[in-house]
Formats: sequence, C-alpha cells, structure tokens
Amino acid sequence: MTKNDKIRNSKIADLGCALCRHQGTPGTPAELHHIRRTSKRSNAPVIPLCPAHHRFDTGIHGMGRKRFEREYAITEEELLEQTKALINE
Repeated sequence: MTKNDKIRNSKIADLGCALCRHQGTPGTPAELHHIRRTSKRSNAPVIPLCPAHHRFDTGIHGMGRKRFEREYAITEEELLEQTKALINE
C-alpha cells in the first residue's frame, strides 16, 4: 500500500459509517470494508462501515451481501459511489 493509499483510506474511514450516514445517523466510527470484485483484496475498493454494519450479525459479513442489500435497500456499489462523491473522486 502506498502512502497515498493510506491517506485516502484514512479519509474514507474518517467519514464514518456509510450505511449509518445513509440512514440519517452520520458520524458513526468506521472501519474499512473491501468490496470484493476479484480475488485480490489489495485492489478492492473500500467503503467505511461501523462494526455493526461490517462484521456483526447485522453487518455485511454476518448477513452476506444479498441479504444485507435486501435488508438495507442499498448496494455496496451505491455506498461506494456515495463515498467517492464525499472524497471528491
């Protein structure tokens, strides 16, 4: 990971959870979730998700992508687009 990647990822995490923000409660501390499109995690785009929406039973890793998207009526890709807009990409 380059220095620029680290700076970008820090900005993304500082945004707070993308799903909480989408639901109207911005500012929830976040960790990075890699959106898997290929087998290489290092090349995967990232979105900020709080632990509950990332790795717990109510999160994408606990529910699985399809159930997560049904439950919250938004996709990882839509959250990625919102995130990219906030960091001016």
